[in-house]
Amino acid sequence: MSTDATFSRLSFPELNTGSKNFSKVAYTELRSDDEAQERAFEQAKVRGHAAGYTAGMREGAEMMRERQLAMEQDHAAMMEDGRARLQQAVAALGAATRALEERAAPVLAAAQNTLAEAAMELAEAILGHELSDGEASARSALTRALAGVDASRVHTVRMNPADLTMLAPETRAQAGVVFSPDSSLAAGDAVTEFADGFLDARIGTALARAKTALLEVRR
Repeated sequence: MSTDATFSRLSFPELNTGSKNFSKVAYTELRSDDEAQERAFEQAKVRGHAAGYTAGMREGAEMMRERQLAMEQDHAAMMEDGRARLQQAVAALGAATRALEERAAPVLAAAQNTLAEAAMELAEAILGHELSDGEASARSALTRALAGVDASRVHTVRMNPADLTMLAPETRAQAGVVFSPDSSLAAGDAVTEFADGFLDARIGTALARAKTALLEVRR
């Protein structure tokens, strides 16, 4: 508070009381500096506001950090849960696939075996039709008997007697081998004999080999 003094004049009325005269008297009047007090108050208010604002900002920043940390923790938990669910789904899908394959494998195997059997039956039917032509059947048997064989090493070619009669003399001569009739062989069959073994050129044997090869490829 300022103690500066200001002066003002106080006037009193002049009284005439007989022989005594009164004159105007001036007194010093002291008063406080209201403007200084107001300035001090405003400054204090500003300082208080600034201090409160700073404290509020610090508190707000701390709250934001805590909230950010909580959000990050929630996000991490959500991602971990998602990964766990995904792994469970993949495992379940793998198990379902294996179960389906295990159930389907026997069915597929049976179906493929059926197809192989049907293919062989069709081949046999086609061969049967071809064998109905005696001359063609005999030539086919001779061709199988000598396929990839060195004729000089052949001892004898055994064939069904009916097939041998179907072969033209020039065909037998060109073969350059000895023929032997064998009634145990079916039409269209032939067996090539060597000094140290034989070649089975029977149709049934060829079909069996083809069927085995077909099933092996399927596996």
